[in-house]
Amino acid sequence: MDEKKIPVIIDTDPGVDDALAIMIAAASEKIHLLGLTPVDGNVSAVHTHRNALDLVSFLGVDADVAEGSYDQLVCRFGRYATSTHGETGMGGVVIPQSDKQFHPLRAWDYIYEKAKEYPGELVIVAIGPLTNIARTLIMHPDIKPMIKQIVMMGGSTTRGNVSPYAEFNFYVDPPAAKMVFESGIPLVMAGLNVTLKTGISFDFISKLAQESGSRIGGMFNELVHGYSDVKINKEGDKASVVHDAIAVAYVIDPDKCETEEDRVEIQTERFLEGTWGQSKVVEGEPNCTVITDIDMDFYRDLYRRTVKYFGSLS
Repeated sequence: MDEKKIPVIIDTDPGVDDALAIMIAAASEKIHLLGLTPVDGNVSAVHTHRNALDLVSFLGVDADVAEGSYDQLVCRFGRYATSTHGETGMGGVVIPQSDKQFHPLRAWDYIYEKAKEYPGELVIVAIGPLTNIARTLIMHPDIKPMIKQIVMMGGSTTRGNVSPYAEFNFYVDPPAAKMVFESGIPLVMAGLNVTLKTGISFDFISKLAQESGSRIGGMFNELVHGYSDVKINKEGDKASVVHDAIAVAYVIDPDKCETEEDRVEIQTERFLEGTWGQSKVVEGEPNCTVITDIDMDFYRDLYRRTVKYFGSLS
């Protein structure tokens, strides 16, 4: 492996924005994508696992897929974001079914083995609920000093999207998120407070796909247009908020992100109205780097590079 590349596992619940984030990671010259560990989240785990296998094959990415969690840490959640991602998670895009097989190890054992292989170097990009990561900590508590960093898309220091305060990924499995935030592992959080600032215009994506002329560039365009998390961006354009890509962007170049150090606690009390799964900033010693903004020129350039990279392979 090129020593300059960062060994990365993406823990994911694909999901349209997950698929786009995976594409950006796979195209980056700074990331060595070791594998994906799917989890129940945006859609049923049956679909997220299938999507992970199919994406890796379709993209031609040399990465493992290690079977992850089909339920949550404490209680079954079973509420999916199909209105945003479509019934299967890919927003209506049909990816050819792969004959790729799961890695022999389950997600938590796979993460542990890779942490031992890359001690102090491994970065986990967690862009779904944190169930797999929590199970890894339960099964392998000695892993903590081996992980360089967990960079996650989840939470919010402002408002939520499934309740007044809670963001979807943390809301799905708050006990898992709480365990991760109490682990002592260096954490970076890309929450709604930053992702909602980062809409990528439909016109920009369509132009990139058209210039590429490749099958994967076309899929990139179809994914964005089939994804219902649409906002009007700062320029007044209809835009897609690709939440999960911000976590990958941070790994590629953290200097392009503005951050602050906070102590974040995850609320797990159901009886507190609206706070189940809330990521609350409290007084105390910081346990998390919170991304507050990103250089949008840099971020848009990641999309250009990604489409160009996959276009060159077609």
